[in-house]
Formats: sequence, C-alpha cells, structure tokens
Amino acid sequence: MKFIRFISFTFLLQTAILSSAQSIPTPYVWGGKYGFIDAETGKVLINPIYEKVYPFSENRALVFKAGKGYFIDQSGTIKIILKYDSVYSFTEGLAAVQTVGLWGYIDKLGTLKIPVKFQQAYPFAEGFAVIKKDGKYGYIDKTGKIIISPQFDFALEFSDGHAVVRKDGKYGFINTTGKIIIPAVYDQAANFSNGAAVVSKDGKYGIIDKNGKAILPIDNDWVSVFSDGLVRVHKGSTWGYANTSGVMLIPATFDWVSDFSNGYAKVKKNNMYGYIDKMGTIVVPIQYQWLEDRDISGTIMAVKAGYWGCINTQNEVLSTFTYKVTRPYSEGYAVVTKAGKYGYINNKGELIIPFTYEYAYDVVNGMAEVVINERTRFIDKSGVCIKYCE
Repeated sequence: MKFIRFISFTFLLQTAILSSAQSIPTPYVWGGKYGFIDAETGKVLINPIYEKVYPFSENRALVFKAGKGYFIDQSGTIKIILKYDSVYSFTEGLAAVQTVGLWGYIDKLGTLKIPVKFQQAYPFAEGFAVIKKDGKYGYIDKTGKIIISPQFDFALEFSDGHAVVRKDGKYGFINTTGKIIIPAVYDQAANFSNGAAVVSKDGKYGIIDKNGKAILPIDNDWVSVFSDGLVRVHKGSTWGYANTSGVMLIPATFDWVSDFSNGYAKVKKNNMYGYIDKMGTIVVPIQYQWLEDRDISGTIMAVKAGYWGCINTQNEVLSTFTYKVTRPYSEGYAVVTKAGKYGYINNKGELIIPFTYEYAYDVVNGMAEVVINERTRFIDKSGVCIKYCE
C-alpha cells in the first residue's frame, strides 16, 4: 500500500462544513493518538489508539493504525481493511477508491461495486458522481453507467438538481440530463442551495436563482456560500447577510462577520466582538476584545480587559474573567498566566493544568511543550509528563 488519504470534494467558493449529530462520535487526540468522543459530554466512545482518524460519514470512519488504513463503524469495529492507494469517504453507500492510478467504488463491506477504470472519481450526490475520463468530466449513476458523457473541463456534484460545470474557462449549470440550463458565463460559481447559488463575474459577486436571474446583484466584493441559510456579503468596508431570496436580511453595518452556525454568528465592530442571532439582534454585546467560536454546549470563551472568561449566548458569565491571556485556544486548551507562572484552561474556563510552569506553549496533537526548572519537557492534556521527564 502506497498511502491512503481521506478526501472530501472541494467546491469552488465553498469550504467543507462538518456538522455531526450529538450521537455521532467526534475525533479527538490524547497523548499523540486519535480516537472518538461524544462532543457534548466528553465521554470517550472509541479509545485513542490510531495515528490518524477522519470524521464519520454514513457510519464509517477512516482510521490508520500501524501504517495501515481501515474503515470502522461507530462501535470501533473494523469493517473494511483497505488495500487501495487513495479513498474518499462514504456517500450514498459507496466510496471512491484508487489503485494503480485508476478509480472505482466500493460498498460498505469493501466489495468493489464499480470497477477501477476512471482517471478520477468523486463522491455520489443525488444519485450521480462526477468522474473523469479521457481528460474530461462527466457523470455516472450508482451502477457505474455513464449518464452524462465526459465533455466538461471541470464539474461539481449535483445539488438541488443542478451542477456546476466549466467549459472554455467559464462556469454554468446543467440539469440531471446534462442540458446546460444556465449558460457558462461566470468566472466562478458554487452549487445551488435552496434554490440559490453564489456566482462571480468581472471580479464581483452575487446570487442567482435557478433561472439564472440575479436575485442579489453581482456587484459585491465578496459573497460566501450558504451557511445556516444565510450568506455573508462584503461590500466596501462593511459586512452583512443575505438569505436565499437575495434579500439583505441583516444590513451591512459590521466591520467583519462570521458564518452563522446553529442560529448565531460572531460580528466585529470598532475592533470589538459580539454575537448576533438570525434576526440581526445583538445577543452578546459587542464589547469583547475576542470571542472564541460558540461550542456545542453554547458556551463562549471571551477576552475582556486582557483576561479570559466564559459566557453563554445570553451573555451570562459562566466563569469570571480571571486568567491573563497568553496564547489562544488550541485543541480546546488555552495557555494562561498568573503571578509569573503558566497553566492551561479548558473551553469552559476551568483551570485544568495548574500554574506550575515558567512558560507554556500550545497543545498540538494532544501534547504541549512546557518549561520547568529551566528545562523543556512535554506534557499531555492532563498535565502528565510524557517526554524529557526527570
């Protein structure tokens, strides 16, 4: 086996968004090894025994142990021992795999269902998958039959019954028969979401509907893809949000904004940060020097007057602003200082590792470099020395 890699199809103007139900195990790292936990309770569901893991998709997660790749289920049971050079995650019951430079598809038992015969193959969506053959992109169905002949310079997966394709350097949209229904006239394009798609032309961005009509004028400096039903819109020096109808639901009055997630978004104004809801109502006052992303339990680590504290989306203080900021959060831990000594707090503002070090660095891969008695050592997330110990 040369190597195995987990790949998620990267879309133009779009970043991958991972959202998991609370019952789906979430990757975590401990002592340099990876496993899975319940993100809400912190309970370990699959012990950290792997060199690398990737998120679950359709009850399968790609993991590596002793240089070998496997797909496991949510109980940690090995379901597939991988023998391929590269592999995608499972979608619609199939996963694209590569061997000897060609791609095909396996099912959840590891059986090769579509022979390895394509130059490239991508995950299924809405019953179709993008494939590359003879240097061009087209689409197959779940039997491996070519439904839309390879004819495009580039293509994305289907979404809302439409797919982005590129011809002669420009982007347009096709339907599931392969017919071009929105001409390829755009410099960039993202797939449809709830009847709307972000496009760009001549350096400007906007939103079109399924008829190709601009519902948010293509005159903005930047527009994000949809997240939680809204897009971020940047025009001039201000930011706001538009919905799938192209309406500026939250006017562009902020200096910067984040994507919405679970009904909330972080905003910046006059170098201070707060949170708003999807009506644009300020739920956390714009008065903090910094705000971490809201975690799954609704808590937010905040910086005020140079000190860390913990609040919620009702702006209630859950942990007082006690610890001086030294280094930001990394893997759920932040370095703080008190009386010239360094320690670590978690994402609830709790002091997890006491102030015992002369200096401390970020937690990376489940361990952190610290200095004590003028000597460097490495500790795990519980503060136990694991390397260069006395």
